[in-house]
Amino acid sequence: MKIRTLILLSLAFTACSVSVPDNAGLSDAVPGIFPDYTDVVIPANIAPLNFRIEEQGDRYVTLLTAGSSRVVISGPKVIIPSRKWEELKGNGRIEVQVFVRNEGSWTQFRPFSMEVSDEIDPYISYRIIPVAVEAYEKLTIRQRDLTGFREKVIVSNTMVQTNQSGTCINCHYYRGGDTDNMMFHVRQYKGGTILVLDGKLNKVNMKTDSTISAGVYPSWHPTHDYIALSNNKTHQSIHSASHDKLEVLDEESDLILYDTRNNTVSVIENDVNELECFPGWAPDGRTLYYVSAHYEAPFGPQRRDQIFRDSRSLHFNLYSKPFDPDTRTWGKSKVVYDAVAADSSMTWPRVSPDGRWLLCCISTHGVFPLDQIASDLYLFDLKEGTERYAQELNSPFAESYHAWSTNGKWVMFSTRREDGIHTRVYFSHIDDNGQFSKPIALPQRDPDHSKEFLFAYNIPEFMTEPVHITPRQFASFISGTDAVPAKYESKKENDDE
Repeated sequence: MKIRTLILLSLAFTACSVSVPDNAGLSDAVPGIFPDYTDVVIPANIAPLNFRIEEQGDRYVTLLTAGSSRVVISGPKVIIPSRKWEELKGNGRIEVQVFVRNEGSWTQFRPFSMEVSDEIDPYISYRIIPVAVEAYEKLTIRQRDLTGFREKVIVSNTMVQTNQSGTCINCHYYRGGDTDNMMFHVRQYKGGTILVLDGKLNKVNMKTDSTISAGVYPSWHPTHDYIALSNNKTHQSIHSASHDKLEVLDEESDLILYDTRNNTVSVIENDVNELECFPGWAPDGRTLYYVSAHYEAPFGPQRRDQIFRDSRSLHFNLYSKPFDPDTRTWGKSKVVYDAVAADSSMTWPRVSPDGRWLLCCISTHGVFPLDQIASDLYLFDLKEGTERYAQELNSPFAESYHAWSTNGKWVMFSTRREDGIHTRVYFSHIDDNGQFSKPIALPQRDPDHSKEFLFAYNIPEFMTEPVHITPRQFASFISGTDAVPAKYESKKENDDE
């Protein structure tokens, strides 16, 4: 403890003794830094945006100013003290100047800014998963405090599985960011859907004699005790000679509605010639958006191989379906976006909390854009009936799963922009006109973390508070509890629609 205190005092003394060079030549270029936090909009409650200067040099000085607050940091890694960071953010706009000495001469790069804006939900969660798809035994779901750097495990495969029996934990979701109402799936050993309802643990088997499988890809109803999910018979194929290494397709796919209070399942859509998937509610709970591809092939042993041969011709359209939550009746579906006509495919429709915007992925084909380089984010204006390519968010690599903050001011999305292999989490602010700010990477205490961490971030979701149930409680419940079978109920349709 004494040694650690001496080190901290030494670092503090060094930081205080750093001075800004007064004889530097001026450069018109913004310095190269990683992550790229130059000229960005940031949440008012975000953790320090630490970065590394990637310019050639032997000495580095960084000056951060905001109003009367001033911080000077020495070295290529700019690690901003938390207390100083809060002072800087309190002034609304942070100016950053980087000085680099190379071969005896100092260069002052063009200053850049960090504009402080609306707050963001204080927590997120995500799956941490190995890039090797067969190494899922190391998979965990973790939660991260965005106001700092603390990360904690929510649930871990290794705490449930045995040497003989493997487990896969996936598809976590929350009701409006409320962690006392959450869910995730456990597949294979001790499988079932884990539901936390008002803080109480439940384990359900949603597979019935009238449905394809247990529920996947959930969307919790905003006002009633329902969850819309897809039923999927999923397969994957690994390519050895393609930029897109993994193809994930469904042999069959339907939509179901799960009533959390009555433990009942009913069908939303189950056309045998449609592959319905990825439900997402409008914020008033009266419209369900989803995607579907028309596909006709005989059912039987050859269907799986046939659908992979036809994978490049599978195009998913966007649909909306009216719903009366009080009577639990459905209207007729209609096409919102004809992706087939555009020779493209849409997935993961997510509507903003104010109901104005719908953000989605559009790629060349199929329903799993995570592994498609061509996957990009598009923004639909539901009020004006228009859509656009979200150029501000996209990169040459795959952009995929995304979520809205509960105040609707921020979007979080998955991207492989850093190296084309590992999925990372980025954030962007959206203004009243539907324009996004330059995306910022999930802040890390060590800016080299992203380059050294050989796992992927998967399915990021916003949370208004941390999960209160411990990993050991989850593991014990999963291992020691049998799943309660859900009851099947017939679908209710409104013929007047």
